[in-house]
Amino acid sequence: MLVNISFLGECFLAAMFLLCGFAAVLGLAALRLEGQTAERVFFWARRAIFVAVVFSVVALGLLTVAFLTDDFSVAVVGQYSSKSLPFFYKLSAVWAGSAGSLLLWSVGVFVLFGLWLSRSETGDLKFDALALSIGSGVCLGFSALLVFVEKPFASCPVTIDDGVGLNPLLQNFWMIIHPPLLFVGYSAFLIPYVFVLACVFAGRATDSYIYRQLRRSLLFGICFLGLGIATGAKWSYVELGWGGYWAWDPVESASLLPWLLGVAALHSLVGMRLGSRKAGVLSERFRLWTVVLAPAPFILCLVATFITRSGILQSVHSFDQNVMFPALLVFIACCFLLWLICIIRASKRISVSSSQIRVSGLNKRELLFWANVVFVLTAVVIGAATFWPIVSPVVTSSHSGLTLTRLFYDRVISVVGVVLAFLVGLAALADLQKRSGFILKILCSCAAGLVCFLAFSVHSNHYYHPLGLACGICGFSFVAVLMKLWLNLLKAGGKVGGSIAHLGLLLLVVAAGFSSKEQTVQARLTKGERVTLGEYTIVYDSFKHKLFADVTKVGPEIVIRKRGLVKNLWPHNVLYSNGRSASEVAVHAGLLEDIYISFDGVVREGVIVITAKVKPLMLWLWFAFLLIVAGPALAMLKGKRGERCRVS
Repeated sequence: MLVNISFLGECFLAAMFLLCGFAAVLGLAALRLEGQTAERVFFWARRAIFVAVVFSVVALGLLTVAFLTDDFSVAVVGQYSSKSLPFFYKLSAVWAGSAGSLLLWSVGVFVLFGLWLSRSETGDLKFDALALSIGSGVCLGFSALLVFVEKPFASCPVTIDDGVGLNPLLQNFWMIIHPPLLFVGYSAFLIPYVFVLACVFAGRATDSYIYRQLRRSLLFGICFLGLGIATGAKWSYVELGWGGYWAWDPVESASLLPWLLGVAALHSLVGMRLGSRKAGVLSERFRLWTVVLAPAPFILCLVATFITRSGILQSVHSFDQNVMFPALLVFIACCFLLWLICIIRASKRISVSSSQIRVSGLNKRELLFWANVVFVLTAVVIGAATFWPIVSPVVTSSHSGLTLTRLFYDRVISVVGVVLAFLVGLAALADLQKRSGFILKILCSCAAGLVCFLAFSVHSNHYYHPLGLACGICGFSFVAVLMKLWLNLLKAGGKVGGSIAHLGLLLLVVAAGFSSKEQTVQARLTKGERVTLGEYTIVYDSFKHKLFADVTKVGPEIVIRKRGLVKNLWPHNVLYSNGRSASEVAVHAGLLEDIYISFDGVVREGVIVITAKVKPLMLWLWFAFLLIVAGPALAMLKGKRGERCRVS
């Protein structure tokens, strides 16, 4: 290479570190100065962060160039790429390792913080300087991890002609887009963290106007983190070969926690808005909820990164190295300490009277309160269960960590899903109670729930099955939300984003419940032999080999038949010239169910082993994910248009 990418990259990272430190110091200095001097200092602090943002993007661009040009003098290129790797997989190899993924997340943090900072001046120098100092401090922490710990531009100690290549499991379309979407969501939660802390420390915790700016950043984070989770679930479904989309792996669980608390914080903002509209003052209870919850997702995103990189919990998503373990733990502790001080200070300034906590009919604010309780308790239970293998030796006599099974998580989430579904229906009816024909709307919702319950019970011949109850509650809530959505669509300027997300939640509860009732069979087959699974006949037709350059694909061709359906599927193993291998499942997606086949190997000459699964309503589950993501996206875009209209 004519340009030494390692040297240039390290220079840019060092410059980012220095600029962030410079900005943090200047921001704090602006707090102690007055008049034009303070404004000039703040001006240069902002400029330092903007330059650091540019340098971060350039650093990521340099690392990407190193991968695309096969510059194996950069150590991570040799570890995660090779000359024969296709173009798009070379792009995904940039963030396949611990150092590259941290750089990607850091760039997201820098860019989103810089964009917010460029538009966030409130006219209150104290608030603006505090926000800049806190955000610059977080960016300083990220750049310090890159410069002193991960070192993505470290030189390779030896000269190599070709790299090891990308892990075959990561050579999948969904893994190209999953990490960027996830890290954009993680990065977006920095803004609520900075914003709330600056509000409290600047003495503006009770300012009603300033909380309105939180909504968009929360929606943005929820939307992109939801996309990241959904694409990761899709990758698990088609790539790992175990037939599922969610295994309650520690990293999967950790990525869900910030999403849950982000949604809870968003509900708190809605409760505050309802308070100002109906009572003339903001609800102090929801204000305190917001102060506590809004910064928490960012800390939990750091915790998820800690789990991935520390090696303290076994996960299919974990990186091989754990050099970040001590430094990242210190970084998390600093962010957590700031959040804890913020909560203590806010609790002294925000008073919650007991008279505010009362139930009066279908009061939406009370329903939001209990929804928040459910979200927070769910996050606490999942978080505790995730770390239980570490905690259990301390609280029990066992010397080895005890891992909670998937059954425990599924039972918890099934109960949570049904409770949330019921609250969604009640909240929709609460919005409709001042409309004409309210009693008829209640009767229609109840009738729909009863029909769904009876339909499941008759079909399954089981009148006391929990899934039947879930279907009944979701049917009740589905009709209530649909009526609310229809009325909002008829009304100019009506809000539909929340209703769409709620429909997605209801569909997810039902689809996930049915998909857990899969049918499965593992069979040893010779050519022409068949096995039956439900209404499907599965026939081993032939064994295929395909060669592509340094890749060999081998596996049985399977013919599936069901009534008039005849479909050829080819689950196979992928063998690489460097000795690595991966398995590729074959999936036929139907409207009501998927047939999922994995190739488990050859027992002896002419005898293969396959595992076949029939998974109900998987297509509807992916559609539910789409609705849950589309809801916040529409709410964010509609809110932006509304702001433009008010400005004009």
